[in-house]
Amino acid sequence: MSHFTKCALKMTNLAAIKKALADMKLQFTEAEQNQGATVRGYRGDSLKAAISVDMGRYDVGVIDNLDGTYDITADWWGVETTKGVSEEEFKNELSQRYQYHNVKQACEEKGYAVEEELNEEDGSIRLVVRKWVSD
Repeated sequence: MSHFTKCALKMTNLAAIKKALADMKLQFTEAEQNQGATVRGYRGDSLKAAISVDMGRYDVGVIDNLDGTYDITADWWGVETTKGVSEEEFKNELSQRYQYHNVKQACEEKGYAVEEELNEEDGSIRLVVRKWVSD
């Protein structure tokens, strides 16, 4: 019986996901040419994913959905008991770092430059961007 549980975040930008994981100081392996990265679970269960995040004895998988989105999946009991990170904590931190990089990338693609970053007391991040337009 599989213990993997899917957590829907509906992320679409794989580059932003990888930057978010790097911000979280997590080691990960990407899938290679039509072969998914192996995600380890309970009692040797495994599945294939676009990215496998090493959490010790267990992994967190970034799953590539058919609709162009990515979700995360893991044996969350195993991750929490061996690494001390709950599904909610992982999801919240990944989501925040992902959104940060996704917004920053979108701004840069539209010609905006990040002028200032402010870390608010509530944990949110405020970005101030500017675009110079020549006449």
